Amino acid sequence: MLDFDYPVHYAGLIQQVSWDIELPEQWNEFFTETGVVAVVDPDRRDKQRRIVRMRGLMSIDRPLPSIKREKRFFGVYTKDFSKDACGVVTPFQLYPKERVRLVLPTFWLELRVVRCHRETSTCFDTGFALVRRHDPDRSAFISGGNFLKV
Repeated sequence: MLDFDYPVHYAGLIQQVSWDIELPEQWNEFFTETGVVAVVDPDRRDKQRRIVRMRGLMSIDRPLPSIKREKRFFGVYTKDFSKDACGVVTPFQLYPKERVRLVLPTFWLELRVVRCHRETSTCFDTGFALVRRHDPDRSAFISGGNFLKV
């Protein structure tokens, strides 16, 4: 356990995971955008959001009972983060109340889906509520008692 190298394991999985997301044409500046997200409706948001664009690994920990999901990692792109939520681009639809883990280079998160909007057939703008933040460790890659691989 002590010899586990989180950054090396993460980097290896990022190279192996499939990247099935096709961003919409109008998002051609997606990876160059930075800064604070402009608030359109201040009554709906009470926390400031910051644009953070990077690749990440996601796994579905608790799907809805009626939906069969594989225990595996898939590639996602982060959009923005606030104190208690984040936006992520996923390659397929997720449903409200599903629980996922988002593994990033320096930490990992347990999240609950709150909304999902289709942009293209392989691009879904998905909103998550933060359940718990974790420091980097081996457990980021363990789900349901299994060490998850690509």
